[in-house]
Amino acid sequence: MCYVKAVYFDLKSCCDEFVKGVELLEQSAIAEAVDCFYRACQRVTPEDPYFFKYSACYGLAVLLDGDARGLDICRMAAQKTPLDADVALNLVRAEAFVANRKAAVNTLEQYLRLQSEHHGLRAMQQKLGVRGRKPIPFLSRNHKLNVMLGKWLRRKKSTVTFFNML
Repeated sequence: MCYVKAVYFDLKSCCDEFVKGVELLEQSAIAEAVDCFYRACQRVTPEDPYFFKYSACYGLAVLLDGDARGLDICRMAAQKTPLDADVALNLVRAEAFVANRKAAVNTLEQYLRLQSEHHGLRAMQQKLGVRGRKPIPFLSRNHKLNVMLGKWLRRKKSTVTFFNML
């Protein structure tokens, strides 16, 4: 079973240990992935732009390997890099893995507001079954206007509407 499908678009700029860790994680070789991510974290300093990306993957792998401290590592990495959607994706995955759906959804929604086109976050949104925002927030979800506008907006694939700016 594939635990994690890689969504990183810049793997070529990452160190070899990290790339190998991602491959191992996709193959469900969790213990080996933990070692690779650990070595990747050791290769860089906390000032390196990839340090927290490596840390978030390490934390997720540690959690998947059965150590609950991995969730704290993911949370710390997301706190230190609040604009990195790849790091946030690993936090969402970690929260979902420990069945903390509310935290997973909240984190997911927070980062989707910042980077609405991130492929991995969108995939997690679909996997978790998170509903989109109502077109007209003060009306019920079943109101005819919301239903009609929702259908129209989905067809148009528009991400910005007048009502979302309210």
